[in-house]
Amino acid sequence: MLAEVFGCGSTTVERYQDELETLIDEVLTPLYEQVRAQARRDAVLVDGLVVPIGERDGVDGLFSDKKGFCGQNVQVEATGGHPVGRLADVGEPCPGSMHDSRAFDESGIAARWATHYQPAGAGMIGDKGYQGTGLRTPYKKPPGRDLTDVRRACNTALDRIRAAVERAIAHLKSWNVLKTGFRRSLQEFPAVLRTVTKLEIFRVYGLY
Repeated sequence: MLAEVFGCGSTTVERYQDELETLIDEVLTPLYEQVRAQARRDAVLVDGLVVPIGERDGVDGLFSDKKGFCGQNVQVEATGGHPVGRLADVGEPCPGSMHDSRAFDESGIAARWATHYQPAGAGMIGDKGYQGTGLRTPYKKPPGRDLTDVRRACNTALDRIRAAVERAIAHLKSWNVLKTGFRRSLQEFPAVLRTVTKLEIFRVYGLY
């Protein structure tokens, strides 16, 4: 469309697009690192986002049974301290069929934030999909039994806290390239994801 509007070839548009993404990434990286450093002072929240990318020839494992479409699993970190629910980090994209507990590890998020969910760490909260990873997660109902009142109350409290990461994901999804579907080469998706993440962080923090 841009090539048609400006009367140039699609390769020219793609070249400028690549150059601008590189420039945006370079300019906004210091703010991105500053926000991540601030987020490390408090507990953080984590959840997965599946970005639609359509079917890709020769690429397996993209279909998400939970979402019902082909996509990339993106692990999203949000601030748990003040201000709560703001985007703090995203992991490297994983196949859409991958469970959050595995994507948490393979995306690099687990390694980058490992000190948070260790015994003396600041804390990291996820939903039931992260059980077994070391995160603070809601209790599962035991087979054939109900949860105790105490555990049910704990789950309610955790769900209220964890809801903030859903807001961060909603803001990230407001960028159309992640909401309506990524149509460029799949090899370009990690770079585009990083660019959009830094633009969203700039939108929230850049003018303060």
